[in-house]
Amino acid sequence: MDKRKKIGLVGFFGWGNFGDELFVQVFEQWLGDDFELKVLNDLTYKPYFSRSIEEVVEEVDAIVIGGGDLVIPWAMSDLYWRNEYLIKPVFIVGIGVPTWGERKPHIIERYNKFLAHDNVKYINVRDRESAAWIENNISCSIPVEHSADIVFSLAMPAKVVSDEKFFGIVTRDRKGAPDDLTEVKRLAIKALSEGFKVKHIILGSGDVGRRDLSRANDLDVEDKVIVYSDSLEELCQEISTCTMLASMKFHGTVVAINYGIPSIVLSATDKNRNLMRMIERRELLSSLKDSSLPDRVHPFVPSIPWTSVRMLRQRAEGTMKKLHGLLSELPGV
Repeated sequence: MDKRKKIGLVGFFGWGNFGDELFVQVFEQWLGDDFELKVLNDLTYKPYFSRSIEEVVEEVDAIVIGGGDLVIPWAMSDLYWRNEYLIKPVFIVGIGVPTWGERKPHIIERYNKFLAHDNVKYINVRDRESAAWIENNISCSIPVEHSADIVFSLAMPAKVVSDEKFFGIVTRDRKGAPDDLTEVKRLAIKALSEGFKVKHIILGSGDVGRRDLSRANDLDVEDKVIVYSDSLEELCQEISTCTMLASMKFHGTVVAINYGIPSIVLSATDKNRNLMRMIERRELLSSLKDSSLPDRVHPFVPSIPWTSVRMLRQRAEGTMKKLHGLLSELPGV
């Protein structure tokens, strides 16, 4: 009989979003040998649970919430932050705080009540900016630690060496009017002129991947290669073949950096700015409307130094080692 502690995982899991599905792999890699892991939500639509949430929570010994942009100052998800979770020890890991929207006091008060609860045993965020926001806005009873995105702790699939010189592009469907990809097309054309072959990577699986694929033709570039797969390993390896990447998705950039590949950021969100600050490569920050975007492509863009990659990995690995230790200290089942 399996006597391992049962750990419930809470996050944006099951929809097929690339980064969030990588989080599940991180938990499996670092915790799966010693704990029985279970994603708590079994539905990808409200109410997210096909049976009583109290019953679901009762079946686990502790809950891990994370990672991703889960503390949103103007909204509070009824998947991530349920009071029912607080009857068990709760560990929050690898989360971030987006700050581009309006801060709503009544929402902040709800986060206060959750994060300051005695059963919240650990709070870790992916960057110092998120830690500062929480410390300045939430009255936590425990320290807020910051490290790096926990996907940096994931053992990457072996890098694939290609005879082709690929320039990778990652776009996304935003569930609204299609993005204006005029400058991204100019970027792709410039890459072609520099001898690159353009690889349009559909960086999602399941529902997210299908929606992203449906928008692929919005980037009208002659002779581009479209890559689509439900395998996270294959998607990571497709990134690894690239000499350079331009990505609308944060974890496209994270995986590229893990391979030492420079990634032009096509969405200058908080998390992207903070990551580029960590590796001192702010020149890679851009946007879909940046008319100078094509100028960022040339044959000698420096790779990400191994020292920067190692720093991020060590920070993320330290987080996962600590989480493992804290879960191991829980009373036995």
